[in-house]
Amino acid sequence: MTTLTAITTARIFDGINWSENCALLVKDERVLGIVPISEIPAEASRIDYDGQLIVPGFIDLQVNGGGGVRFGDETSVEAIRTITASHARFGTTKLLATLITDTPEVTARAMQAGRQAHAARVPGFLGLHLEGPHLSLERRGAHHPSDDSDGSASDL
Repeated sequence: MTTLTAITTARIFDGINWSENCALLVKDERVLGIVPISEIPAEASRIDYDGQLIVPGFIDLQVNGGGGVRFGDETSVEAIRTITASHARFGTTKLLATLITDTPEVTARAMQAGRQAHAARVPGFLGLHLEGPHLSLERRGAHHPSDDSDGSASDL
């Protein structure tokens, strides 16, 4: 079943321009566009955001944790779900859960949790951002090469 919804409010920002006295048209959870209130299709259900602003969500490419969870200390789908939900409350609609330098074993658990979160379609989860010298000694950045659990680089 196709659902068309018109979300009305005082102001809508599309990332470039502000629109007033308009509606955000959404069909099957996808934004179709912004239209003047007078052009809302008759079949659309209406939701009034009562003067609130509608703006694009943030995307954060390096999130170490949220909601009391530090990714790495907890490497599970529920940890990822807690982190994404925590950041969503403040406008971050998509993120990469970041694992700071850790052992190859913790990295493997984090990668498994990432695969499971992807399969579960955890809202807001884009994927993982992995750090650590055991991924690439040549591209380790500020990470000391001996931060690996046994001091050597290993492949995952």
